[in-house]
Amino acid sequence: MEFFTGFKWAVPVAFSDAVSLCRFEEGDLLYDTPRAYDDEWGKANKHIEYSMQVRYPARVTGGTGASDSGVFTSNWKSEVRVELYKHLEKMGVGQIETTQGRLYTALWKGDVTILKRDTEEPQVPFTVQQVTRSLAESAETAKRLSAKYPVFVMARDLSNPISREKYSKILSKLKKHLAGEPQLLRPKSAGFNGWANVAPTIEIAFFITNGVSTEQLHNLVKEAVYVPAKDATKDMFRISAHGAIF
Repeated sequence: MEFFTGFKWAVPVAFSDAVSLCRFEEGDLLYDTPRAYDDEWGKANKHIEYSMQVRYPARVTGGTGASDSGVFTSNWKSEVRVELYKHLEKMGVGQIETTQGRLYTALWKGDVTILKRDTEEPQVPFTVQQVTRSLAESAETAKRLSAKYPVFVMARDLSNPISREKYSKILSKLKKHLAGEPQLLRPKSAGFNGWANVAPTIEIAFFITNGVSTEQLHNLVKEAVYVPAKDATKDMFRISAHGAIF
């Protein structure tokens, strides 16, 4: 089973929609160790310190709205109710009424005290769109990795299907022009000043080219991601909406 490595808790990749939308739903069961999922239960339960089960909101069927901009942020302060367990024994009476953002942060930072509403409100993490606008901070890292040719840099959110698809399209288009596999770095390693506030599912991809000019690289990225509207009268492509070239 695969997990999002940026979370202190063991959050399976199967929770991509919940993570991408910041919306955990009734029935979601989470553990603080991957051994809860991989080992025989009789052995696994010895390694579990904390676990929690979501009791509200009700599970939604049908479209998730995963591609809607701003859904993550709008869900951040919405209500969620959970039951918290320590060593598989329920803590307290009833359910903990908290917010989706506090639940997300508890899983991210590994601190269950943030679930309490009398603690400081957690900050909404930087989204992939915000990180994309700040890619200039990765310029020095790109230059260090460069094989003396331009480097295309993009942010990828592993929980977001649109972001993952964009990465795949660009990789497919650039593959034969690369010096090797893309270098995938955590924001801290990529040189971001505010790396601690970047969503834990985001990584920075460095496409290190070999033998292409900046103009050629620009055009290759455009071919990978740009689909002009049928009634478009001018070219609306902006490389900055997808990444940066250094």
